[in-house]
Amino acid sequence: MYPIEKLTCKGLMNIVEEESEEYEFVKKGFVKGMGFMGHVTNVMAIHKNNVSSSLVRQARLDSFHIFSKAVSIKCGGDANVKCAWYGGSLDELIEIVSIGFTGCHIHVEDDESHGVGISLFSANFSIDSAMCTVVDENGLRHVMLCKVILGNVENVPADSKQSQPSCKKYDTGVDDISAPTKYIIWTAFMNSHIHPDYIISFNYNNYIKDTFWTIKPGSQYVMFPNLVARVSNHLSPSKMCSLLKSYWNYKEEKIRREIWIKRVRKIVGDDGLLHSVITHGDLQPL
Repeated sequence: MYPIEKLTCKGLMNIVEEESEEYEFVKKGFVKGMGFMGHVTNVMAIHKNNVSSSLVRQARLDSFHIFSKAVSIKCGGDANVKCAWYGGSLDELIEIVSIGFTGCHIHVEDDESHGVGISLFSANFSIDSAMCTVVDENGLRHVMLCKVILGNVENVPADSKQSQPSCKKYDTGVDDISAPTKYIIWTAFMNSHIHPDYIISFNYNNYIKDTFWTIKPGSQYVMFPNLVARVSNHLSPSKMCSLLKSYWNYKEEKIRREIWIKRVRKIVGDDGLLHSVITHGDLQPL
């Protein structure tokens, strides 16, 4: 199988056996974090970073532990280490596992970046990282589960151009202090405060019928998970992030249903892609 062959080449990753507790633990966390997309998400394989494959990669893990202890001392005993998700293309994730993060890995989602750094998503929001993925030639997508050293966090507003801690008190940034979804690791710390642990390969099953999650203008329905699954191969990661953001705004009652539907139509393309999706499946027009 293509992902397994590519991820296990040169000893970069080890496949996690499906019957193992480790596999079930990682899979459960990923699917749970997919929220309304959980029922249309199929985990195809999980690979674990083979740290013992080289002295360099063992040194990276040792460095992560050293920085964790240093931040813990600085913060009074708690380095605030969390699990976080990062989405991208398979080649990008393999590069990160092989040589670490670079400036090329700084993503800007829908023109609303929270500072200039590496953005990862909290453990309960794997769905946000999934929106940043790129489908490969076999129809699979890939996200990476990492450990991150957060230390003392500060709020970084949307559209901020901040690229480092605002003062020595802080170590990293978040989009919301009270309920963070996104973690911002500054570029100076991107290879010391992030350690990649797993790569999860998945795809979408867009034939699940679930009338609970719907767009319902008048009497016509579109099942939103199905819509997201089907347009995901045609929209850029930034547009997929915008689509998800529009959904969160609607669910949080920040915008009315009518406004949400208009935004979905605008993002997807009312006359092109949306029409094609509707006419080639079990969806009805918006």
